[in-house]
Amino acid sequence: MSCCLRRENYVRVTTAFNRLLALPGASVTDVSFSPEGVIVTVRLRRRRLACGGCVQLATRLHDRRLKRWRHLDLGAARCHVGCELRRVWCLDCGARSEAVPWARAGPHHTRDFEDLVAWLAQQVAKTPVRRLMKIGWDTVGNIVERVVADRIDHGRLPFDAVGTLTLQEPTTTQLSQQVDP
Repeated sequence: MSCCLRRENYVRVTTAFNRLLALPGASVTDVSFSPEGVIVTVRLRRRRLACGGCVQLATRLHDRRLKRWRHLDLGAARCHVGCELRRVWCLDCGARSEAVPWARAGPHHTRDFEDLVAWLAQQVAKTPVRRLMKIGWDTVGNIVERVVADRIDHGRLPFDAVGTLTLQEPTTTQLSQQVDP
């Protein structure tokens, strides 16, 4: 019993969530538990302003806004990641929120969440994915489209191996790859 009460066994909750979530480019500053789930507040580690649209460095700060992303559930509790984002003035895009490494531009889900949904959609029909991840039916399709587009843009889906990517409707609703012979 005395081994559990020694000082070296204590870990701050922010340190535990930093290691647990492993969000790239972010540090956990606060964790709160509410009826809607676990809310993890983070801050960006970088100081430079980067446009969320074209990812080029911006020179001027426009304003600040709070944004929340749905992350992977922690047991039975939903997990949300919140961050105060700087909105930058980009010469090409105008006023845009800065880019964050843990989420794609625009959606309110982290990359980990979206990647899991897309993988599940490849394995099973949309309805079980919707129930398991507690999201809407249309959201599953939108996430799959974003993940596939992101993977194609970054060369992680080889064009020579992939003929077409289709979302079969409505009974099987699976992401399938049809390989060209």
